[in-house]
Amino acid sequence: MHITLAGDPLAFEGDFETHVTVRGDRTDVDHLERWAAGAELKLTLITLGRGRVPVQPMITLRGSGTLGAQYTAAGVVVGRLETAGFEVARVKIEASPCTRGVPGDDEAALRLGAGCYFEHHVKLLLDAGCDVAALTRLVVPHGAHVSWNARRVLDPGRHERFVTQRCHGLGLAAAGKSLEELCTMLYECGYEIVSVEREFVVFDSDASLDAGWIERNAIRA
Repeated sequence: MHITLAGDPLAFEGDFETHVTVRGDRTDVDHLERWAAGAELKLTLITLGRGRVPVQPMITLRGSGTLGAQYTAAGVVVGRLETAGFEVARVKIEASPCTRGVPGDDEAALRLGAGCYFEHHVKLLLDAGCDVAALTRLVVPHGAHVSWNARRVLDPGRHERFVTQRCHGLGLAAAGKSLEELCTMLYECGYEIVSVEREFVVFDSDASLDAGWIERNAIRA
């Protein structure tokens, strides 16, 4: 897989999380799990609530430094995966909100273009009988949708769902307000929030994998 890094590799500097997604429809997940364990890499099997590619096995890397350094590290993992016979579909790099270069206001966010945006993950702990369709209807107007980690198994009677919100064209403050509104709504509706994570997407080699999942225009862009 050839990946072209768009933008200045020195434009962002701080803490990053990189996801290297493998083609789920052509992958023996058990084989990938064994490979990841042997390589001492973290494997997650994310399932989206809907969309063009709902099953997305991914290797996650964490690192600090420049965006260019993260791209280089991802390229090494891509090469190792392909050598092992896996087909890589995507590389996505996310920065922590305090990373240098993350936009503080809407004007700065718009200058970065549509490929950069805030992404929030709200982890919920649900009862087995929870109506996930009803949860989905609640979060869609907030520019969000649901997903889950298919490899994570909890005690009988409970399960987790992630509510992922994307805020395009918004700076740190405005995106934070959108997240606060989402969390307030979930809390008032009685959902148990386990954790909240904020990230800023700085690179995505193929955003089309998520097509049909989150409605981009559900909140102000």
